[in-house]
Amino acid sequence: MTGMSEPGQSDASSSSEFPIFTGGPLYRLQQRIRVIRPGERRLGLAALYALLVAWVPMMLLSAAEGLAIGPTRLESFLMDFEVNVRFLVTVPIFLFAEAACGDQLRSIVRQFEHACLIAHEARARFAQVLSDTVRLSHSGRAEMAVIGLAYVHSLIAFVYVLYYPETTWRLPLRDGRHVLSMAGGWYFLVGFPLYSFLLLRWLWRITLWWRLLRQISRLELRISPAHRDGAGGFGFLSESLSAFTLFVFATTALTAGGMADFIVYEGDSIAQHQWEIGGLVVFLLLLIAGPLLAFIPRLYEAKESAVFQYGALSSRHIQRIDRKWLTGHSLEEDPGVDFRAVAHMGTTMVAVRQMSVIPLYKDDVLKLLIVALVPFLPLVATLVPMDEVLNLLLKLVL
Repeated sequence: MTGMSEPGQSDASSSSEFPIFTGGPLYRLQQRIRVIRPGERRLGLAALYALLVAWVPMMLLSAAEGLAIGPTRLESFLMDFEVNVRFLVTVPIFLFAEAACGDQLRSIVRQFEHACLIAHEARARFAQVLSDTVRLSHSGRAEMAVIGLAYVHSLIAFVYVLYYPETTWRLPLRDGRHVLSMAGGWYFLVGFPLYSFLLLRWLWRITLWWRLLRQISRLELRISPAHRDGAGGFGFLSESLSAFTLFVFATTALTAGGMADFIVYEGDSIAQHQWEIGGLVVFLLLLIAGPLLAFIPRLYEAKESAVFQYGALSSRHIQRIDRKWLTGHSLEEDPGVDFRAVAHMGTTMVAVRQMSVIPLYKDDVLKLLIVALVPFLPLVATLVPMDEVLNLLLKLVL
């Protein structure tokens, strides 16, 4: 049964290593090309390689075909906001974010043992759950499946462009018919699958994080309803939101890039996309914060039980105070009676009643929402006429 925290030291930590982002075929490839060295991840070099593999060839091929700045906006590679944001911003950040996210998730997993939140009889199962999660994250079969899905995604994107009503730099008009350009060929065979692979790889690891927390929530846990973190000792789980901030930023930046094409070139207003933005932000919040909801039933059960347990304990203390001061019992007859204990019990009861059954802090949610919305700020600026912006700047300067 879920109960209050017990003293004691955890066993040798099975969570001292939680390499959810450090394994698999892609990780081994990065080791071979010396992007990853013992104790060092050269993330800048990884991002550079990604640009050299994806964006640079498309830029050079489009320039060779006269499509870097083509006859129309849609036939100009360098004027395509969405594509350039995808490879100059989103792909590098996906790579950069892996190390930061892995370190933060490792710290969160360690806390379960460091804070003795797993009951002794459940520690072997806890270690097995961690081992299974790492094994799945390093699975070569899973990574091959992700690569296959990435190319299916690229094929869908190709079919969409194939039936697009206007000519684009991917499929320019040649001799009266649409022909796949060399830059377009590289985009669908190399560039887009690389982006899709990294995105799906992130989603796979987020799925594993969901699975891990769901399984941990079913173990025998030591919940302390009176804990000062206001979440039974599980408030540290809220830190997991910050682990995914870069992923969220990269995702919304890509969406903002796609909207920029319509706002800058088609005259759309960002207000026309408000529901799209809101829906994406809510989806990302649920995707990242959703795993924490698995702990709600256990925290609710512990809180309800503690309200009665601490209530009974408080009643016994008050009755002892009454016997001592109202009925004339001597101190020797009841030496444990103390007003300070009653006052402390009152503070504890307040903490128990105020305990949140959702291990999530508003500040962490707010930070995630701000990061998600930052890429849209340049688009919001388009609502203000440029002459008004210039006049405001002149007033500030003069």
